[in-house]
Amino acid sequence: MTTVIEKEGSTVEEAIKVALSELGVDRADAKVEILEEESKGFFGRLGAGKARVRVSVIDKGVQTIESLIKEIMEHLGVDGDVAIHETDDAIKIDITGGELGLLIGKRGETLSAIQTIANVALRKAGAEKKLLVDIENYRQRRAESLEEMAKQAAEKVVRTGRVVVLRPMNAYDRRMIHLALQDNDKVFTESQGEEPDRLVKILPKA
Repeated sequence: MTTVIEKEGSTVEEAIKVALSELGVDRADAKVEILEEESKGFFGRLGAGKARVRVSVIDKGVQTIESLIKEIMEHLGVDGDVAIHETDDAIKIDITGGELGLLIGKRGETLSAIQTIANVALRKAGAEKKLLVDIENYRQRRAESLEEMAKQAAEKVVRTGRVVVLRPMNAYDRRMIHLALQDNDKVFTESQGEEPDRLVKILPKA
């Protein structure tokens, strides 16, 4: 099913009407972006330009998540902008703004909690897409930090021949450690323990 369409028309409203008709939805269930407004040209007709719009079907699950995120931010007294990027199988929510440290929390714990809550809400709304919540590109910066930590720990294992046990981490951080060392031919990783104290061990290969 097509969920996004671009259409032209003599006027913006005409272009919107055509797009809504092809999508088979009402105006209330669609998001409209005006890409180009009509121009009348000389004498009202000569050289007139058409209007062009992009119309997309609103995903009720996305609406639910956006409202939830904004409600959490308001409750915590945090100001910021919420941008949603949606593909056929995934939804990414980027939060940007001023002082957002409270939303991230220590080692991203609050961010992980927000994503967990958002995932539950998304499932209840009937959506099955993957969801990722990020704040000021924190996940990329965190991934780089964890990759460096993993490499240093692996070097220590190779140098000493001893197992290195990292501090307890959430599931996302543990996955980053495993990915960082999955192609290392001198060490291997394994998770151990129960949440919230589950951790990663880095061991030398025999």
